[in-house]
Amino acid sequence: MTAGPARAGEDGSGTAVTGEVSAPPPGVVHRTDPREPGSEHPLGEQLGRLLADCERRLVADEQWLYLFAPRPRASELPGHGWKLHISARPEDLSQVAHLIVPALLRYVCDAKFARGAAVLGLMNSGALDAALVGKAVTVYPRPQDVTALGGELADLLAGWRGPRVLSDRQIRSDAPVYYRYGPFRATGTDDAALVMTGPDGARFRGRAGTRYHQPPWAADPFRAAVTPSASRPARLIGGRYRLTSGIARSPHGDVYRAVDTASGERVIVKQARAYAGEGPDGIDARGRLRHENAVLRALAGVEGVPQVRDHLRHGDDEYLITTDCGPGDLRRDVLGHGPYAPGAEPAPAGTGAVGATVNNREIGALARRLLAVLDAVHARGVVVGDLKPSNVVLGEDDTAYLVDFGVSALHGDRPAGATPGYSMPVYRAGEPPGPADDLYALGATLYFALTGMDPVLVDRDDAVNRDRTLACLAAVLPDAPHGSARELVAGLLDPDPVRRAACVRWWRGHPAPPVAGRRLPSPPRVTRRLLDDLIAHTVTTCATAAAELPAGPQPPHGQLHFGLTLYDGAAGVGLELLHHLEHPGVPQTVADLAHRTASHTALPTLTAALYTGRTGVDLFLDTAAELIGTAEEFVAPPGSHPHDDTGDQIGGAAGAGSGLLALARRAYAAGRDEEADARLAAAGECVRTLLAMEDGRERPEPQRSAAASEAAFPFGFAHGRAGVVHFLYAYHRFTGDPAAGAAARSGLDELAVHTPRLLALAARPEAHRRYGSWCRGLAGIGALLIEAGGHEGDSRLTDLGVRCAWACRDLAPRMSPVSQCCGLAGVGELLIDAEAATGDGQPHRAAEDVAGLILSRSGGTLRRPVFPDNTLAASGPGWATGSAGVLSFLRRLRDHGGPRLWSDSTPAPARPLSYP
Repeated sequence: MTAGPARAGEDGSGTAVTGEVSAPPPGVVHRTDPREPGSEHPLGEQLGRLLADCERRLVADEQWLYLFAPRPRASELPGHGWKLHISARPEDLSQVAHLIVPALLRYVCDAKFARGAAVLGLMNSGALDAALVGKAVTVYPRPQDVTALGGELADLLAGWRGPRVLSDRQIRSDAPVYYRYGPFRATGTDDAALVMTGPDGARFRGRAGTRYHQPPWAADPFRAAVTPSASRPARLIGGRYRLTSGIARSPHGDVYRAVDTASGERVIVKQARAYAGEGPDGIDARGRLRHENAVLRALAGVEGVPQVRDHLRHGDDEYLITTDCGPGDLRRDVLGHGPYAPGAEPAPAGTGAVGATVNNREIGALARRLLAVLDAVHARGVVVGDLKPSNVVLGEDDTAYLVDFGVSALHGDRPAGATPGYSMPVYRAGEPPGPADDLYALGATLYFALTGMDPVLVDRDDAVNRDRTLACLAAVLPDAPHGSARELVAGLLDPDPVRRAACVRWWRGHPAPPVAGRRLPSPPRVTRRLLDDLIAHTVTTCATAAAELPAGPQPPHGQLHFGLTLYDGAAGVGLELLHHLEHPGVPQTVADLAHRTASHTALPTLTAALYTGRTGVDLFLDTAAELIGTAEEFVAPPGSHPHDDTGDQIGGAAGAGSGLLALARRAYAAGRDEEADARLAAAGECVRTLLAMEDGRERPEPQRSAAASEAAFPFGFAHGRAGVVHFLYAYHRFTGDPAAGAAARSGLDELAVHTPRLLALAARPEAHRRYGSWCRGLAGIGALLIEAGGHEGDSRLTDLGVRCAWACRDLAPRMSPVSQCCGLAGVGELLIDAEAATGDGQPHRAAEDVAGLILSRSGGTLRRPVFPDNTLAASGPGWATGSAGVLSFLRRLRDHGGPRLWSDSTPAPARPLSYP
């Protein structure tokens, strides 16, 4: 079998039509395709015909068509194992499906198909997830069938082509059939839901990445084990360019540093993978690379852009060789060293100075250098089209260069594609590009340099996003004088290209002000009336979303989005709505949600975890049963789910124990002593697991680099010491267990020693925003310290917790997410805790400021906002990452305190508990 005729772009004559988009994916230009569901022959109907008179079931969601093996034969499929991926080009998907379905029907296997050509095109672009590229079809076979079925599929598809699947190995080079060992079933989106446990108890991360990984217990079914050579030869591209290090990985192709073995020159090698990012017209990443080659040759000799050295083909891929402009880019520089200084006064009138270097990381010098490069580029008839922080390279001599011209316009011819927040707000497919487009992108790039944040993206209206972006800038630079960097950015982001050009003229020393007479946006002040409106609207939003949660009987494969869990699903949304039963319709909404949750087919597959497993779900169902009288018969008996052997709060023993302890307290308070005893015993097992882990545990030390994204991870609440200590301390207070008490106090002492060092790191200008987070930063640590300090009467712990609150407040203007887990809602909750602990009104006023920052990062109107989830460009109801978590904060802000999402303040049982 051979593939169809060659498409445009394969013979060197094509032109790129797709543009790079940077995460998060929403906002990317979507293309329609006539071969989608709803057209004459959708893929679902085709598969339905192929499955006529078969026992297989076909289930669809927005992305996939799932093909299920007959039941009970499906019980023969493992929870994890070798799975097969078939890569395809969008226009070949229907023919590939027609070829392979008869083969699949001869085996006991499940499978899933990309729903249509446009869906597959988006997957192959890499905009959704680099690990999805090429995975047009995924097959889940029995272990004994993997080799035979994989070989048969490779025979069927010999000669067909598709983008490379980066996470997998290829069965053979002439067929787009790949394989890797991974999970067959997932019950959540987090990594904990995708961890696999081998026969010897070894655990292995199951999420696909952009490199092949194989667990130690699995033997490759298609090739013998290969012993790595100690003297592996260096890779040469085109027989000439020796790769020395990697710069970036992308589903479209990687970027490397290299040495030209003929001349000794240091160069950059940019790869374009065959068939990656292919549009409906057949143009892939290689076509865009050819276009970039043409643009750079038109810019030959221009200072501030790379110079072309070579363009060649190596295998199916193509490579562009250019000069090496420098060791790092603006995005990495800001994240590693902190924002640029805001000094940005315009040049003296009449000088026209643009500067040549970026001195002392000052925003004015950076702006002048980039404007000088743009002037030279525009003079050659080129519009950059993709100016953004990662495409600004900083040279060793403090000069700035522009790189990546794959979607640039050359004499008006611009390929389609845009980056959300940077070029997209002014780019319009089919409209002529102009130099003023690059000025908007320059303004967004300078905004990032000043704040370390990407522009706001969540609203459908670009004008709303722009105003909210400028409000975020005002929070970072609240006292900026006239003629400042804040006004420069506002002028460059003006929707009118004429005013953008006028801003540049002013900047170069001409008298016209950039935004004459216009008041620049600032974060709103949150009044009590506004807060009431926000809460009422968000309750309605969450209740509306709850009607869709969990989304019916979910298929066992793939990454489930809003499902069952406390972290991002029904349990978290439901637990928060239970605090708002006074709102019309909410009691019935929560009752319906509890019934759907309790009868959900995925419920038995959950682990015992609190945030990502069954314990959090049971906490929701039990609370709902008490408050609205429903679902009590569905709460699982203690110990009926396997215990997670990790120690953290999110997916491990500390979280499971915390939830079990809360359930035990609730049962004792309701007089259900037998149930309470069983739950308390299960919580005790979690204690013993954690105490056993203490032996031989490595004592963590704070990061040496304040810019590290791990921040305070080893000490944080979600996966570190604070979460473990929180449970041990709560268990000791409830039961009097001396071992738990001793371990808890030791952990509190450990945190008291290290927290000042964490606070010092968080105060540095380059401190990563995660130092302010609940999951791995000071917001979670501070909450524990304040709670324990209050119970113990220990002012040392309380004062440390309050210091954490103020440190988080200082970090808040540079934190992009609005969420509980990683963002501003978690900061706000800690400030409310600090208010309760101190009796001081200042933390409450700071929490109100945090609420204003949340509105500045959101879409919609101030009274009817659209809160972004952790993608920053979409909204969702989840508690840890979406609107329900913001609602938790707003509720406690209104009430000057009150319980967090779930409260463990029920008194201990009256009868004594004894310990050996």
